[in-house]
Amino acid sequence: MSRYVCHQTVNRVALRVVLYSLAVFFSITGKAAPSQLSDYFREVWTTRDGLPHNTINAISQSEDGYLWIGTWEGAARFNGRSFTVFGRGEPSGMPDVGIRTIHKNRQQNLIFAGARGGLSERRPDDWQSWQPYRVLINGVADDKQGNLWLATEGQGVYRQAARGERTQLTIQQGLPSNVVSSVLSTDDGSIWLGTGRGLVRLNSEDESFALEQVNGLPEVPVLALTAYNNGLLIGTERGLYQYQAGQVSVFSPQLMNLPVSVLLAFDNQIWIGTTDRGLLRYSDAGLESLNMAAGLPNNRILSLFHDRENSIWVGTNGGLFRLRDAPFVTLTTEQGLAGNYIRSVLSHSDGSVWVGSSQGVSRITKQGVEAIDLSAYSDAQSVLSMVEGPDGSVWIGTYSDGVLQWQNDAIVQQYNRRTGLLANEVRAIAVAPQGGLWVGTGHGLNYVDSNGVRSFTTEDGLPTPFVMGLYLHNDGRLFIGTGGGVVIRSPNGDITPVDISNLDDAEYAFGFAPDPAAGLLWMSTDRGLVAYELATGRLTMLGRNAGLPFDKVFQAVIDQDRHLWLSSNRGILRFRREQIEDYLAGQREQVDYELFGESDGMQSAQANGGSMQAATLAQDGTVWFATSKGASRVSPTQLKRFSANTPPVVIEGFKVNGLALPLHTEKDIAPGADRIEIQFAGLGFVMPERIQYRTRLQGFDNSWVDRGSNTIAEYTNLAPGDYQFMVSASYPGGAWGEQNASFRFTIAPYFWQQTGFWLVALLTVIAMVIVAHRWRMKSLRQRAEELSNQVAEQTYTLKQQADNLRKVDEERSALLLEIKRQAAEFEQQARSDKLTGLANRRAFDESLHRECARSKRRNLPLCLALLDIDHFKQINDTFNHSIGDRVLKLVADAISQHCREEDLVARWGGEEFAILLPNCDNQAAQDICERIRQAVSETDCSAIAPDISLTISIGVTAYHSDDTFDKLISRADKALYAAKEAGRNRLTQI
Repeated sequence: MSRYVCHQTVNRVALRVVLYSLAVFFSITGKAAPSQLSDYFREVWTTRDGLPHNTINAISQSEDGYLWIGTWEGAARFNGRSFTVFGRGEPSGMPDVGIRTIHKNRQQNLIFAGARGGLSERRPDDWQSWQPYRVLINGVADDKQGNLWLATEGQGVYRQAARGERTQLTIQQGLPSNVVSSVLSTDDGSIWLGTGRGLVRLNSEDESFALEQVNGLPEVPVLALTAYNNGLLIGTERGLYQYQAGQVSVFSPQLMNLPVSVLLAFDNQIWIGTTDRGLLRYSDAGLESLNMAAGLPNNRILSLFHDRENSIWVGTNGGLFRLRDAPFVTLTTEQGLAGNYIRSVLSHSDGSVWVGSSQGVSRITKQGVEAIDLSAYSDAQSVLSMVEGPDGSVWIGTYSDGVLQWQNDAIVQQYNRRTGLLANEVRAIAVAPQGGLWVGTGHGLNYVDSNGVRSFTTEDGLPTPFVMGLYLHNDGRLFIGTGGGVVIRSPNGDITPVDISNLDDAEYAFGFAPDPAAGLLWMSTDRGLVAYELATGRLTMLGRNAGLPFDKVFQAVIDQDRHLWLSSNRGILRFRREQIEDYLAGQREQVDYELFGESDGMQSAQANGGSMQAATLAQDGTVWFATSKGASRVSPTQLKRFSANTPPVVIEGFKVNGLALPLHTEKDIAPGADRIEIQFAGLGFVMPERIQYRTRLQGFDNSWVDRGSNTIAEYTNLAPGDYQFMVSASYPGGAWGEQNASFRFTIAPYFWQQTGFWLVALLTVIAMVIVAHRWRMKSLRQRAEELSNQVAEQTYTLKQQADNLRKVDEERSALLLEIKRQAAEFEQQARSDKLTGLANRRAFDESLHRECARSKRRNLPLCLALLDIDHFKQINDTFNHSIGDRVLKLVADAISQHCREEDLVARWGGEEFAILLPNCDNQAAQDICERIRQAVSETDCSAIAPDISLTISIGVTAYHSDDTFDKLISRADKALYAAKEAGRNRLTQI
């Protein structure tokens, strides 16, 4: 789903800088402070993302966790990833698609109302609708007696009693206007009506419906009402008012004459939507505002909602807008930084954070953001690198003016080409304890001390003159990262290369990060992250083979929990310490990671590198990254808070053989259910793409199956029987939900799969044998009697009788053989795929168990390949499923023709196939699969349908003696996924 993510700040005025400075102060000092609007992450959804209409009249959340959006083209149910639209008619019963308001009643059910007076209640298991009122309903409230109060556009207010009786109040009963825009029921029994000419009040328990005009308000439309501080907030066309202890007063002079359209109040915050001036928030931080210049899709605010995860949803005339906390907060020039293109961030020992950009240096302290003036020494003020010296001074490497030393609020030294540096482009700096300065430039390495400036180039042992990273270890070793690898300069002056080229052909070394507790130095390269053991020099690559999604990484940072953060051009990666340790110890083949980007609060997922430091750990525990659009910081403790939430999970769809069926508590399925698909969703909206799922099909799975972020579980060729599907969800690092969504279904058997059929067949065979035996014995007795009387005359007859007896015996034998053949056919049907004739999942699982045991017992090689037809869904969508089935047969034949006799080919499910290759090593398996891939790509499909070209993607892996079956299959599946990610029509081996 596309999203238009807005990252601009509220206003470009000094107030925003002051407010942000306060937020930074509280972040550095650890004191609690309300989040500023500039810290919220912003997202927008429109019709291009699945909304039926861009005018968002109402927003609410049902008890099961769904978010509901009311528009003029229906109610849209949102699960965090996609919208499901409910229009008029079934199941809602609404007379028109237009939804004006959504109200959650005291039973926690949602009531929808809108155009043509439609009124419908969504209950946990069904909907209830009432006879339409034939007028637009602007608002709904319910009182303690169960009555509904309906504010209408021109017909006053209606009370619908719990039993359905309706009472209308208009100007004849004392309303100042028949236009009622808002209605509110409070716990004291009062019903508040916002009319076109002020506010009135009545007692819901008084059947006389006596109306009381609330004095102190202008005679203008009252558009919004909400309970606040033991009273009311009243939003009118001419400002915001409050009602307390029977008195009306202006809420704030700042909000006078403001056209208030909607209100939301909680936790000492008041969110104010206006008709034409955007969104405002009044809190302890003061009055803040958002408008279209700051990312709102439209300045007309129609609805506000605060969900269970503390997100603020804003309904506008131009789409749905959401403000939420995000793991990352990004600073730009809007908060006072000198520039947006950041190359270096530095955590200073005094608690400040320094940010070097293409426009200069900024320092962030508890007092705010201040600029470091370099104009007297640097024309461009483009900063590449920064490092703190032992004396607290800061050395600043520039792009075109050498290196500067800042101390006591002034530049005190400068070194450049005129003073002996090889180049003015300074990308790396290291300060020696004795006061010497190492300077890495684009043309080589310099050392500056009281004796002058020394230079080191390729003639002195550097792989290339382009120096990007320096690290000075406490034993005097200097690690030098260049565009051609890493070298170490020992204290005696020797330069020794560190060969990283054999680590997936790594070449560029962008930066270093010491990990003292582990005795490691992490080297960021263009092929991944290298762990260098400082004591032994042993190298371990954490790259593609370890599970990294891409090659090039810039800077590693170890946080206070010793987890590892890594910047790249494609986002920020985080690895957990325990997995890193297991990988380095050889106890796991891959490490899991979390990838953060623009949906997590970064204004740009492109982090910068090639100069130091490209990332840093601040004293308050936050991790800072230099990006192409601002300095992004993340608080690891915030991530723990996000993960602590457990999203509810719901089952959304059930398909049998591609046909969607309605969901019920239990479902009976006819025989022949070859493919069952169950769709589910975790109803979390903070990080919906990161929600993890696990499923279990009781009656089939022995344990929970991890699904990652996949929201579909598919099963093929399930045996007849009773099943219960269960699914639970969690955020990464969080606990699994205690309440699982579940769904029961039963697959009916064919008649020949029933026990009764086999019992009848067995009894029939026994009866036939008995009848045949008795008939034969009777014939023998008759023949014996005749022979005793006519021995001489019936010799010829006796011979003829013997021939008849042999024939009977042959028939009996043929009958028994036929019975055995039919039984074998029944067994074969239960173990083969009906469409392709290949082995099915059951036969494959049995062979997999058998071959893995044989491979382990005899130490024989064994390989597994998973194959998937590329873009098969397009064939079904373009043609039909009949054509798709014929394509599946073609592919199955091509696979079978190019496999060995001892290989087992099975249909894995849908367009997926599996090949079990016993006594076959990696190379042989790759050769066989490559022949299959070529054969499929050369298959002529013109006889089936024109313009069909077939390709397949293949993942191959080898069985290891310590593999579980799930682990072997998972590794093959990852290889198949990698083949698809690499462009399809290829083979990937893991």
